[in-house]
Amino acid sequence: MIPDRTIDGARSCDMYKIYCDCGNIVSLDKGTVRMKKLLKKAVECPLCRNFRISNEIDLINNIFDGTLDEEATA
Repeated sequence: MIPDRTIDGARSCDMYKIYCDCGNIVSLDKGTVRMKKLLKKAVECPLCRNFRISNEIDLINNIFDGTLDEEATA
């Protein structure tokens, strides 16, 4: 019998499959996907999310360091 749980213990029925813009098909928690859609935010795979957050942190650091003009990015 195939277990109904993922490797981290989550039940597979609590997961939702998404197709990310990058082409990845991943399973995400249904609650997370539901909340993102309610907030009208993009649902993305962990790789794209981490890449986006990294770029945002770099941008904020450059603005505060004075190496990037805040008005030039708008």
